[in-house]
Amino acid sequence: MPYLWRRIGLRWVFAVVGATAVIPFAFARVGEAARVSRSIHNQAAVIGFVYARMGEAQQAPEVASAPQNLSSRADIAGPDEPGERLVISGRVFAPDGETPVAEITVYAYHTDATGHYTKSGSIRPPRVQGWAKTDAEGRFEFHTIRPAAYPGRSIPAHVHFILWGAGYPRQWVDELRFEGDPFVTSRMLAEAASAGKFAAVRPLQRGADGALHCTVNFRVQRISNFKN
Repeated sequence: MPYLWRRIGLRWVFAVVGATAVIPFAFARVGEAARVSRSIHNQAAVIGFVYARMGEAQQAPEVASAPQNLSSRADIAGPDEPGERLVISGRVFAPDGETPVAEITVYAYHTDATGHYTKSGSIRPPRVQGWAKTDAEGRFEFHTIRPAAYPGRSIPAHVHFILWGAGYPRQWVDELRFEGDPFVTSRMLAEAASAGKFAAVRPLQRGADGALHCTVNFRVQRISNFKN
């Protein structure tokens, strides 16, 4: 009997020792599995978000109607379009505000010389619109006319811009407004001053070609600011 109990006792000791080694290993595997599961879930969420943004961009009318083989220079208003000629030169920078971004599609639209987007008075599709794609230095240029303010409203004349591409989602940036506009408020000027080179209120200068010239800078973000 003593020998039998010793055998049973040793087996029990070995079982306990084995369990103490196996249980932490098992929990470690469970923890690792949970971490893997969370990682897969997070990756799936990210991929879903990316595809959702891609789908959103594909459904946007300015994306769907964008011409192929864009260059960094585009004519928004033809030579027969009434209005004062305007050249908008700009650059697009990464979120750090310093690195220029190539291959960004820049969509611009604005009112005509009477303050309307269309001849019917509706907003879309705007009649004066165009697309450009930034070059290696993030530059783009639009040749257009100076937009007019909305009739009967105290809103400054402005140009709308929407950007996307080069790994960045579709996003709007601040409207370009012009110094000297009677509807530009002191608050707008103060915000422009604090924005530095990314100011949305910009001066106009008369060029040797007789056209007005304006420069503007944009900074893209990694998350879309469209809510739809």
